[in-house]
Amino acid sequence: MRRIAEGRPFLMRMCTVLLLLVLLLSPAMPYAQVARMEVIPFESVTLTDPEFLRGNEDGKLVTIAGELRLPRPGTERLPAVILLHSSGGISGQITDWEQYFLSLGVATFVIDSFTSRGIESTINNQSQLGRLAQIEDAYRALNLISKNPRIDGSRVMLVGFSRGGQDSLYASMTRFQKKHAAADNPGFAAYVAFYPDCSAHYLDKT
Repeated sequence: MRRIAEGRPFLMRMCTVLLLLVLLLSPAMPYAQVARMEVIPFESVTLTDPEFLRGNEDGKLVTIAGELRLPRPGTERLPAVILLHSSGGISGQITDWEQYFLSLGVATFVIDSFTSRGIESTINNQSQLGRLAQIEDAYRALNLISKNPRIDGSRVMLVGFSRGGQDSLYASMTRFQKKHAAADNPGFAAYVAFYPDCSAHYLDKT
């Protein structure tokens, strides 16, 4: 536990560098207590891994939700981070990172991929949801928030942890973007995967 705690500052610094270089952030601003929070439902589909790999888009429709937080009031368009949770669902870890990004003046959108699918946790049973299902959620979330007048759709980064980290990693593949992202999807500015499962190997890794 101590080693993990000691590594967290380094991980935060790494994310800060990525944000500064890729998202071209304005100078960091203190987190505002008046930050706006909105729970936004959106439609996704539940796909098995074979269905996802085949490019199917006719899986079981589901309405999931994401929590959008804006760091400050105003009218300017902000960079944003979409966060994918781990097998344990949305936890304090997600909240910590959410507050960290907000303190930099970056909007956050936390996707809950479990609740609407009747799942509390996949820690003891990963078969409850395909390992690639959160990629579909991420692409659809990007389409949603990039149309928000407060979000700069060209400066949205995807960050995931463990199970969500695996999907953040593979969401960068052109192969999956062509099969599952909408034609007008602006694409993520960057992808950050924390401790993902990298045991899967695909023929086309681009």
